[in-house]
Parts: sequence; C-alpha cells; structure tokens
Amino acid sequence: MASAANAPSEQENRDPDRPRIRRRNRGDYTRNTPLDLEYLQRPSYCDASFALEQITQGKATGRKAPLWLRAKFQRLLFRLGCYIQKNCGKFLVVGLMIFGAFAVGLRAANLETDVEKLWVEVGGRVNRELTYTRQNIGEEAMFNPQLMIQTPREEGANVLTVDALLQHLESALRASRVHVYLYNRQWKLENLCYKSGELVTESHLDQIIEKLHPCLIITPLDCFWEGAKLQSGMVYLPGKDPLQWTNFDPKEFLEDLRKANFPVDGFEEMLEKADVGHGYMDRPCLNPADPDCPLTAPNKNSTKPFDVARALSGGCHGLSRKYMHWQEELIVGGTTKNGSGPLLR
Repeated sequence: MASAANAPSEQENRDPDRPRIRRRNRGDYTRNTPLDLEYLQRPSYCDASFALEQITQGKATGRKAPLWLRAKFQRLLFRLGCYIQKNCGKFLVVGLMIFGAFAVGLRAANLETDVEKLWVEVGGRVNRELTYTRQNIGEEAMFNPQLMIQTPREEGANVLTVDALLQHLESALRASRVHVYLYNRQWKLENLCYKSGELVTESHLDQIIEKLHPCLIITPLDCFWEGAKLQSGMVYLPGKDPLQWTNFDPKEFLEDLRKANFPVDGFEEMLEKADVGHGYMDRPCLNPADPDCPLTAPNKNSTKPFDVARALSGGCHGLSRKYMHWQEELIVGGTTKNGSGPLLR
C-alpha cells in the first residue's frame, strides 16, 4: 500500500512503558508536532484517506485504487460506530431481542445425527441398496446396516474375479477390525453388531457359544472359506489351538465332546436344524495356496483357475444354510447372465 519515511531511530524501538505519542491532526505538519508511529509504519491501515492524500501530494508511493476503497469503508464504519455510540441503548435492546429469538429457535431445532440421511444421496445407488437390504433381511431391518460397495476401477470392468474378491476381503477386514475406547473400555464390531437368535445350550458350552456367536455380515465372501475371516470370535481350549471360524468344524468338535462323554445331543440337534454342517471348513478357498486354507476345502492346493461368477450364482449362505441365504441380487449388482443360467460377469 502506501509507505512513508522511516521514524527517527529513537522512536523505532519505543519503550512500551513510555506514554504513547499523540496522533497528529491532518494538515498539521509543523515540526513541533510529535509523529505517530502508526502513521509512519502502517499509514494505510490507520487512515487510508491520509495515506491517499500523501500519495497525491507526492510524499509517499502506493496504489491509489485500493486506498480509495479502503478510505470509503473506513469512513462508513466510523459513521456507523458514532451512530451506535449515540444510540447504544436502542442497539442493546434490539441485539438482545435478536439473540433471544435465536435462542428460542434453538429449542425447536432438530439435530440430525443419522449418517445415512446426511451423506447418502436420495434416490442414488447406495440409497437403493440400503432400501433393498432392509426389505429383504426382515427383522434385521430395524438395525442400521453398514454397507460397503465395491465397484470396478474402469467402467464395464469385471469385479467377479479372485483378485477383486481378495481386495474386497482386505477392505472388509480393515473395516471390521476398527475399535474405539469409550467409557473406559474397548468397543469392537462384535460388541455392537447384530447376532441372529439367542442360543440356549448346556452350561458347559455357554462360553464357547458366546465367544463364537457370529455377527450377521451379508457378504459374497460367505460363498468361500475366507468369509470366516470376518468373524473375529476366538475360544481357547486346553491342549488345542485357538478356535476360530477359520479352523472350527462344529461337527468334528461335537464328535470330540461326545468321545469325552459330554452331553451334546441338544446342541447337535440345534445345529442340524440350522444346517450349520461343517461351518466354513468345507467351502472353497479364494486362494488355495493359503497355508490356513483347510484340507477339507474342495479346491485345496488346486492350480485350476477358480470360476468366481459360477460360485456366486444363486447367492451365498451364511453360517446357517437354512436360515442365512443371501440372495444373488443382494450381494452382487449390475451382473450379466447367460440367459437364466449362471453369472458371466
């Protein structure tokens, strides 16, 4: 903006305890008038009109247009301040009335905390997916589903491939392993997720059932052994490796308990009615070379290309093949079929 001559050296480092130098009046340029440091160091900020006058007289350099505009604003604000000072009582009453009206309005305000309503586009694909999910999973519709949608990087590309599903698995694992600390304890997905039904069994199995009771996760990964990786429940038994759904065979476990003379008839009957079978242990692996892939997987150590589209045709089953059937339209969308036959892409 505008710049004037520097102040004398004794005024540059003014002692803050010394009385402030009096600002001179405009037009009074006598040598006996003490100079104001604000005018000398930042004249355009203190009084744009004065700085503009100095430039016009050739005593300073700077841009006139910004100074002229700033001078107009300073003049208007100065007049407004003077008017408010003369009528301070009126402005105080009006200000209190306005703030009071805002306070009354806050009481009637509705604070929206539903993330879906805040971020999901009405009528968009995610909104349609959520509506379809609630309509098809029945009782679970009363809960708030967390939806993860995978789309191809390029338009028209095929996502029904092993690599795409392994990427889907990695993303789902990261999402399901998130935990937070609140109220002096750790909260994980298994503490908050919906778990279908209430299991009533013999007392010695209560702890095992509680630890392994799976969350309801509707995913195309349930067509494969890797779907067990999304269930983080774990049980420690003496003399055995930690039990998880990735290595837990319910039928084999019940047989071991029966050999140890534990009463398991009620639990066995319940699993038979739900058609749990061998759990995830008899499902194909997306990566047959995975060292954790069970020996009972139909494609263990297989080198043949795996047909993901055919495996997903008709949908997938959760842990219970009778009560947990995820329709094909629920877990994959925008598919191409060979007439009424299996999926192509």
